[in-house]
Amino acid sequence: MISSIQLKRITKQRLDSFKSKEKLLSYDQVINHLLKFHKDDVPNMFGYTKKRPLHFTKEDEMKFHEL
Repeated sequence: MISSIQLKRITKQRLDSFKSKEKLLSYDQVINHLLKFHKDDVPNMFGYTKKRPLHFTKEDEMKFHEL
């Protein structure tokens, strides 16, 4: 599926520069490359279920990771 997105000119220039620097072939590769290395910026999904999010405190999460 092909999609189009709107970008500011400066954003397109930055993507072009990054694409060239990293020797990537497409903007899709650029975006996936950036997402791969910034996956820690995605919000934490601890306690999430398909039905509804569970409500855990930060302390609950820390205890879970200590196990």
